[in-house]
Amino acid sequence: MTTAFYLPDDGAFVATPLTRGPWDERFQHGGPPAALACGALARWGDDAGRWFLARLSIEILRPVPIGRVEVAVEPERLGRGVQRLAATLSVDGRDVLVARGLRIRRAAIDVPPVPAPPPWPAPESGRPLTFDFFRDPVGYHQGVEMVCVDGAWGSTPIAVWARPRVPLVLGRADLPRERVLVLADAQSGMGVPLDPDVWSFVNPDLTVYFERDPVGGWVGFDIRSSASPAGVGLAQSAIRDADGFVGRSAQSLFIAPRPPES
Repeated sequence: MTTAFYLPDDGAFVATPLTRGPWDERFQHGGPPAALACGALARWGDDAGRWFLARLSIEILRPVPIGRVEVAVEPERLGRGVQRLAATLSVDGRDVLVARGLRIRRAAIDVPPVPAPPPWPAPESGRPLTFDFFRDPVGYHQGVEMVCVDGAWGSTPIAVWARPRVPLVLGRADLPRERVLVLADAQSGMGVPLDPDVWSFVNPDLTVYFERDPVGGWVGFDIRSSASPAGVGLAQSAIRDADGFVGRSAQSLFIAPRPPES
């Protein structure tokens, strides 16, 4: 088993087979490159620790090849209290993903105590959730662990705990937000709005809002997905950790008939 999703390479990142997605063995699942963009935006600047990455909006421009990924960050607007940054991922000189981050300056304030969140079953009580539609035996589905604690795969709503089995980048400690992004892109595969044996669901985007800093290893997704007669859908989740609510994520879905098995 490869020990990470990426290997560091002189400021860039070489994708390992664990990044492989379900539809084509040449291309990555959306989660690992989304997490690379998240980490680049969260770490940018000498004073990165003063800033809270509150929103991350990702546009997947084209399928991301399994190869050497370069990441560039550009500030779009740097205010005193709010910053807007853009991160671009490229492979072989072609831009494949653009992420825009909204960072808010951290400031300690007094707030009322947060009510205890509604109880959620512990991960240990869940049933393993596996993705059987991956074409290659080595891929993203081996780099993550998922358990279903409410509902069932192939339908929605569904509640899933998930965590990465390996670090995002070999030899580098993951940020909690990076672990969330590795998993958030998979919400559209965890909870699908139509029969997955008949329909495919491709997301060209992903937006995640954070209310607070995530903690712990497991990430919970309370997923609601929908489909419209126009062939468009929406996958959305309330995201949680062991302490309760963390944020929300959403994806647009391009829904199309699944081609027959060859």
